[in-house]
Amino acid sequence: MSAKPLCLNGFNGSPYLGADENLPGWIDAAAAAGFPLFAPDRFSLEVWAARGGTLAGLSKRLRDAGIGCGFIAAVAMLDGGDASAELNQAREAAEALGTRFLQINLAAATPQARLAAVERACAVLQGSGLRLAIEYMPISPLISVRETVAIVQHVGTACAGAMIDIWHHSRGPDGWADLAAVPADAIAYVELNDALPLQSQDLAAETVSRRVFPGEGEFDIARFVRTLGAIGYQGMASVEILNEAWRAKPIGAFAAKAYESSAAVWI
Repeated sequence: MSAKPLCLNGFNGSPYLGADENLPGWIDAAAAAGFPLFAPDRFSLEVWAARGGTLAGLSKRLRDAGIGCGFIAAVAMLDGGDASAELNQAREAAEALGTRFLQINLAAATPQARLAAVERACAVLQGSGLRLAIEYMPISPLISVRETVAIVQHVGTACAGAMIDIWHHSRGPDGWADLAAVPADAIAYVELNDALPLQSQDLAAETVSRRVFPGEGEFDIARFVRTLGAIGYQGMASVEILNEAWRAKPIGAFAAKAYESSAAVWI
């Protein structure tokens, strides 16, 4: 596997966005497109289980396709309450599917509460070898890479890392100097995508419906990749294209275009 592997993020096909769960189809499409990794999300895994699917069956599907699991997406929205059930469920999935990354978001209102929520999550996962991938977004209370890195450095990089999505970097308050200041070991993984010019100021709708494939939008992807390279990041890039029109199109065509466009800028 490449030192900078690409992972197909299947969230565009998540029941959370109104799609019908089809994890086997996504796994096969990811492998056929050339991805060495695929990432399922919590909501798809829950529907898979409700329909009688097992983690062992999903693990076999990955092995048969010749690919691995990059991470579990959308594991929990930590708001200061007890998230141990969601974290332990994700822990079971991660151990069965062979990944060490659990992607989370933070909804707690203050920096102190956000830090405490991550501390509690790390305590739940202690000894598991799993690593929280903390996503910051301009539509959540956690909006900056600086605060995210501060949290990571407080709890330790063995427990957590920043998940840096070019969409959130480009639409949020951070500048290139903020990205350039991130220590490489504080990064869990990064995400590639592109976006059309904003149609509205509803960033929640924009982020889940109007992303496009790398090279089709207005983001400075070349600078994003260069900046990550300059700080020494050599890890995984998740490809997350959230696009409403593509939810009605064949998964195989989506995966092929996602790989081709991302490999052109990443590998």
